[in-house]
Amino acid sequence: MLFDLKPKENVKDFFNYVEELRAFVGYLTNSSTRMIVVRGLRRTGKSSLLRVGLKKAGKPFILIDTRELRSISRKSFESKVLEELKSIKGIPESLMEKIEGLEAGIRISFRKDENLWKLLKKLNPIIAVDEVQMLNGTGVESFFAAAYDNTTCKIVLTGSEIGVLDAFLGKDDTKAPLFGRVYEEIKMHTLTPEKTSEFLDMGFKEAKKDIPKEIIGRALEELDGIVGWTAMFGNLALSLDPNTALKRAVTTGTKLAYSEFETFLATRGTAKNRYLALIRIIASKAIGWSDLKRSLEIELKESISDPQFTNYIHSLMDYGFVLHADNLYSIPDPLLRMALASQ
Repeated sequence: MLFDLKPKENVKDFFNYVEELRAFVGYLTNSSTRMIVVRGLRRTGKSSLLRVGLKKAGKPFILIDTRELRSISRKSFESKVLEELKSIKGIPESLMEKIEGLEAGIRISFRKDENLWKLLKKLNPIIAVDEVQMLNGTGVESFFAAAYDNTTCKIVLTGSEIGVLDAFLGKDDTKAPLFGRVYEEIKMHTLTPEKTSEFLDMGFKEAKKDIPKEIIGRALEELDGIVGWTAMFGNLALSLDPNTALKRAVTTGTKLAYSEFETFLATRGTAKNRYLALIRIIASKAIGWSDLKRSLEIELKESISDPQFTNYIHSLMDYGFVLHADNLYSIPDPLLRMALASQ
């Protein structure tokens, strides 16, 4: 169903992103493409594009969601790679025995274990990792660099924390393991009001449920084209009064969005209050660099150096909480804006 809250896996349930899906499947089936990067804001359909595209391409693949790893480490990642290799359909019994032998206790080292490299070269799977930026700095970058250089495995990486994803890819860092590796890129985006309305109409038609146009209009305004929030509203409206469903979607979404931001704040140390004051200013209106800096200094009643201020802004942008477009800074997630406005 269109309103299923899990990432989609079938084309019939995957709404709107036709061009992105066509490009993705094209890259997956083109032997000259070695690495694909799918990027976009949270809840804009990256995970669904990844799963639908991998299934449609019809090539052997392993898929790792970093949020499901036992720990954020290279060791945990490599163990998951072995586990997923066993799921490839049609794998010969002789290769299965090698995988199980490695998993049973031989020390895993993708740099030193010749048998494992031979295994990857023999299976030649697409290696897809969802939200790969979570592994930044763990050494997994070196694994992908070695896979890129020494196998013909295709690599697919997705990320919503754009700056952290760029750091993982080694952008502008000549010493980074993945620096200089060529990749194709697909950018996911929010839905236009027209497409959001079409998505809701199709979803409710599929469920044989009528929703007042006034509620649809409010959903367009409050959820602002974020397909994940819109699907949440649609899903709730299948069992609740539409007005109640929209209120609950907004309430749940604001809590979730702010919780994600709190996780970011928890790593900011003594600068936590500065980040909070800064993003609250941006939440009130789209604003330029100079006005934003002046407003922050007034709010904090202290001066801030230009480099320090720029560092704060870039950190918020790196993690996808703030967007810079047309010389203005804004918060792209409407429910995070709402959460900050109520603090």
